[in-house]
Amino acid sequence: MKSVQQEVDERSNLTGTNKFELLLFRLGGDANGEHSELFGINVFKIREIVAMPTITKVAGAPEHVLGVVNLRGQIIQVLDLPGIAGVTPRTGLNIMLVTEFARTTQAFAVESVEEIVRLDWSQVMSAEHSAGSGMVTSIARLEPVDGEQARLAQVLDVETILRNLNPDSHS
Repeated sequence: MKSVQQEVDERSNLTGTNKFELLLFRLGGDANGEHSELFGINVFKIREIVAMPTITKVAGAPEHVLGVVNLRGQIIQVLDLPGIAGVTPRTGLNIMLVTEFARTTQAFAVESVEEIVRLDWSQVMSAEHSAGSGMVTSIARLEPVDGEQARLAQVLDVETILRNLNPDSHS
């Protein structure tokens, strides 16, 4: 069994091995409440994953800002990631992904978290020509699990999502 330090060392050394880790999650179904797409975010942007706490609504907040939460003394804005992606959660917004990058902390509400996968960069193709309006940076091809077909995960560009929601604060 690996020690915590060995796991930390492995994760820290991924850049030298042409590999990275992706947290896979689901946001909900399409307009008919059916097919649920798989999404991903680079684990280096995730500070923590928590069960959805009580959200305080903020007067005059932009459309996809659910409000704020007090997480261990820090006030964090919570964004409606399914709403931004145009899907409807089947079971509600159950999980909060707390992210840190560009010296900001924010949280994304998601329906469920699936797993963390380690990928080689050769399994990822650019999504610059897709119809994702800049929200999707790439598509990751995941190895088949338990005899299933290979899965695809859309890797979200959370920086672009934040820039689109708060254009004045990310100049």
